[in-house]
Parts: sequence; structure tokens; C-alpha cells
Amino acid sequence: MADLDVGSGFGLGSDAARIGAAILFLQASTNAMDVFSAVNSSPWTAENFGGDTTKNASVREYVWHGVGLTVFYVVGASVLAQSPWPIIGGGITLAYMYWLYTRALKRGADRQSQDWTTATPATTTTTNGNGNVGQVWSP
Repeated sequence: MADLDVGSGFGLGSDAARIGAAILFLQASTNAMDVFSAVNSSPWTAENFGGDTTKNASVREYVWHGVGLTVFYVVGASVLAQSPWPIIGGGITLAYMYWLYTRALKRGADRQSQDWTTATPATTTTTNGNGNVGQVWSP
């Protein structure tokens, strides 16, 4: 019977190993997002309250909780699976989530956004000449 393991013919290892690596990669990435959503509010919320120094510090604390939990789980998964793929997948998402929350907090702080009523991004009310009122988003 012919060898049906396509991946081994290209030096990529067995098909089962590649499928397992893909699953580990995706699961670790998803786990990082799950951890951040469990311990913190959304980046949008962080942006809306980023101008309040107390709330900004609180969000940063929870971001570090997310970092610690994610590192614990992806390293644990890598050790158990004897594979680097959980660290790679989780690490990419972890870096993105850290950047995303840091950017949101900076935007909120730059705009002095401290609650739900502060426009983020800043807006200006305009009319279009027909009496219709609209908002123009400012950078």
C-alpha cells in the first residue's frame, strides 16, 4: 500500500504531527484571548476610561494578570505536549493583546477619557447644509 503521509514527503513530518501542531498553535492562541477576556474588560472599555489614572492603573494590573496566566498555561501545554507550538501561538496572541490594551489606555489618556460620556475618538458636531446634524471623527 502506498504511503499516504503527504507531509513526510516534503520534510514536514507526519500529517498527524502537523495537525497536532496546528491544533496546539490555535488552542494556545485562543487560550490567551480567553484569559484576557476573563480577567479584564475590553480594550474599548479601557480606552473609554484610560484618562482616569486610577482606572488606568487598574486595567494595567489586570493586563499583567492576563500575561502571567497566559504564560503559565502555554508553557505548561508546551511541556506536556513536548512541542514549542503552544508557546509560539500563545506568544503571538499575548504580544498582540498587550499591545492592544497598551494602545487603548494611551488613547484614553491622550483624550482624557474618563467615562462613557467622553467621546472616543473626539468628535465635532457639524451640519451638512441641509440641516442634518452629524459627527465628524477627529484623529
